[in-house]
Amino acid sequence: MNMNHSVRALHGIDLNLLAAFDALAEERNVTRAAARAGVTQSAMSHTLRRLRDLLGDPLLVRGGGGMVLTPRAEALRAPLRAALAELARVLDEPAQFDPATSTRGFRVVAPDLFDMLALPRLLPRLAAQAPGIDLAVVPRPPRLSDALEAGELDLAVEPVLLDDEPLDRAREPAPRLQRRTLFRDRMRCFVRRGHPAITKSRRLGMRAFTAAGHVLVSPAGAGPGVVDRHLERAGERRRVVVRVPQFGSALAIAAHSDLILTAPSSLIAAEGAEAGLVSLAPPLALPEHAIAMHWHPRFSEDPGHRWLRGALVEATRGLPPRGHTRST
Repeated sequence: MNMNHSVRALHGIDLNLLAAFDALAEERNVTRAAARAGVTQSAMSHTLRRLRDLLGDPLLVRGGGGMVLTPRAEALRAPLRAALAELARVLDEPAQFDPATSTRGFRVVAPDLFDMLALPRLLPRLAAQAPGIDLAVVPRPPRLSDALEAGELDLAVEPVLLDDEPLDRAREPAPRLQRRTLFRDRMRCFVRRGHPAITKSRRLGMRAFTAAGHVLVSPAGAGPGVVDRHLERAGERRRVVVRVPQFGSALAIAAHSDLILTAPSSLIAAEGAEAGLVSLAPPLALPEHAIAMHWHPRFSEDPGHRWLRGALVEATRGLPPRGHTRST
């Protein structure tokens, strides 16, 4: 028989035969092999016939001192025993995950706002509790749920509205993913100090808001944002002058122009973000949103994965900082 080494070729094989071969190769006696496997002698004799048909070789033949292995059986004995031992190890109880000694690497997708807020809190924890663990924040792949299911990514941190409408529809996670909210936030308008739209009462009216130009954080680079959708429902519209993929660059643009940035209030808490910026309430009611982590259910009980999720929960506790939802 021509044995293809692909996993697909194993689909038509009874893998119990391989365990039986291991017993036969070890004992070189059908009766003792049957006792070792916990089956009758006739059952083991039947299994030996099936193995001979499968492998196209007699495997065990009579010799001067009893049964002996054929060259084909000798060649198979060691690699099959190693494969069975590895399979037993995989199926055994999972090894305990110890962050203090682990050298595991994790890959996470997250917006740069989350990086600015959470990583400065998370990295000291990694250094103290898990010095051998590596963390990579990577770009969002086109098929996020597939990458999470395949284990190419461990977690995706995504903003979602509390009514489950995504802040950016192009970035909506697949419904089969698990989700846990890390923290909640609300939208604020960020403008430079001295912006002409700011009134003496430090309020931003709808007329001034729609008359001004805007900078929009849009990772997809196209389509309306959540603000545009709510403006449309109110019979209003704004002009988005520039779209950028990251919050950091949007902040810099708002601080050095007359463009308005409407973004999560926690943005002002990022290091250096307060310089030259004023945070104001938007002139229309915008829903609260959540920053949530998403993962595939197949990794829910993985010890290392559970540890990573717990570390992110701890690192984001208390966000956004109090006082950053008020005008500054």
